[in-house]
Parts: sequence; C-alpha cells; structure tokens
Amino acid sequence: MKLKYSVLGAGAMGSVFGARLALQGHPVELLNRTPDHAKAIKEQGGLICHLDKQKHLIPLQADLVTNANSVDVVFLFTKTHRIKEALANLPSNLRPAHFITLQNGLGNGEQVAAYVGIDQTVEGVSIMPAEFIKPGEVSSAGSSETWMFSANGEQSEIVNHIGEDLNQAGLKTYVTAEVRKFIWQKACFNMAMNALCSLVDGSPGLLQQFPDGRQLAHEIAEEAITVAQLEGASVDPEKVHGLIDYACADHTYHRPSMLQDLKAQRLTEIESLNGYLVAAARKHGKEVPLTNLMARLIRLRERAPEFWATEPIHH
Repeated sequence: MKLKYSVLGAGAMGSVFGARLALQGHPVELLNRTPDHAKAIKEQGGLICHLDKQKHLIPLQADLVTNANSVDVVFLFTKTHRIKEALANLPSNLRPAHFITLQNGLGNGEQVAAYVGIDQTVEGVSIMPAEFIKPGEVSSAGSSETWMFSANGEQSEIVNHIGEDLNQAGLKTYVTAEVRKFIWQKACFNMAMNALCSLVDGSPGLLQQFPDGRQLAHEIAEEAITVAQLEGASVDPEKVHGLIDYACADHTYHRPSMLQDLKAQRLTEIESLNGYLVAAARKHGKEVPLTNLMARLIRLRERAPEFWATEPIHH
C-alpha cells in the first residue's frame, strides 16, 4: 500500500521531501498558507527541484491548506512559531493523519501532540541543506539524514512504513527511540551556525575562511551541549562539533534557513533555538552568555525592516 503524503509548510526542506517522495511514485501534496508557491507549481506543470546537480520538473499537487486532500501522513515544516496557528486551523479531513514534526528547534513534539494527540504525533529531526530559490523552485545539494519515532514511545507499524518510504526516496532515515538525542544535537548545531551565519550575512564557508568565526561557533555549541545534558539529552559532543566542521568545509555557500528568513523579512526560529536554551539554562541556574547574545541580536535584526520603514522620506 502506498501511503498518501502532504507537506504542511512547504518551503525549501519540505518541498524537497515532497519532491523525493513524488519521484518514487507516492501521492504528495504541498500545502501553504499563501498561494505563491502553489500557483507557480501549477503554472509550470510541476515543482522545479535541483537534486544532486540535476534539474527535475516534478508533477505533484500544491494548494492552500484550506483545500487540502485527505492523506495518511502530514509532514510539518511550518516555522515553529506558527505550529499552533497551523494546527488550530487544520482542515477536518487532515485530523485523522499521522503528523511528523521535522522543524528546527525544541519543544515541537509537545506542541503538535497537544492538538492532534500523542498517538498521532511522530517526533523527528532532519539534517539537509535546502534552499528556496523562488516560488515553484527549490534546490538541495549534499546528503541528508532523518531520525524519527512515535511521540508515545511505542513501536509503530506506520512509522516503520514511513521510514522505509523515505529511505527508498533517497532520504536516509532512522526510526529510533533515541530521537530526542538527535533533535538536541541538531538544535545545538543550529544555535551556533544558523544564528552566527545570519548575523554576519554569511555561510559556513565564510566561517571556514576565517577560523575565529568557526571557533566562535564551537564555543556557542559547547554552551548548548552543556544545557542539553542538564536537560537529560545524551548528546554526543563530538558529533555536534563534527557537524560544524563538516558544514564549514562542505556547505561553502549554503544559506541557513534563518538567514533566508531574515532576507525575506520573516520572523526566524530563534525562540525555539537560542531563546529556548537560555530559558532552559536558567532553570538549572546557569547562564549561557554567547547563546543569549545571539538571541538578542537576532531579535533586533528581525525588527530592523519595520524600523527602517518609519524613516521619513526627504525630497
């Protein structure tokens, strides 16, 4: 039986997930709040997706969330600050589906379970370089890894089936009860790399060229690792630091999602990353000065366009 999939919040990574599943013959629908992406996909006869240096035009469905078709599985790629809004306004025909949260950040599984129930919630995390080029066109270069498991902590036949589908689609996936460790490991990486690259309008390659920048990323990650361990997550420090070195060496011109959000004048996921960690650290009586600085600076950067819009026009 082929499972039917939809992607709620189909930006860069979500669209790539949908594209790879569609290439394997799975019914896939990309869903967004706004019409631009779906409109472009319909007009050009499919999603333009650059995968492994090859350009594909992939015929798949795309529409507004309000017009969603019934499916078996919904991948959640909405921004973390939009989870509640997205699920509160969920069409009734999507509610019986299993929901897989693969967003950046921490605390997403709890938010999803509060709306759809813990037995229908699948917690996960994915590491994949992806870029939203323009409505109707995305790209991804390099390998990806995904970890997931049922939020209720029990083995699930449908989750195993989803894992098999993703692996067959070229998305290396592990169904593991240790998923929380991997969620925290990616969060530690993102707290360092996403915030730092975004603040300097750069990429991992910039940090590779200037070792002081790469060292700063490692120092931020070390703060995050310390708090993760206090929170009971058995993160592997070598893995986190290795991800930073790998990204700096191999993802030279990758624009992190946080930087893409800032350039598009959208709110970022800073609160579910650096902001979350600052609050968690204080519960344990610890301060994380570098992580806190990143959060405060990103918040200012988010508000800069609104500020400049008030500048008087001089004739």
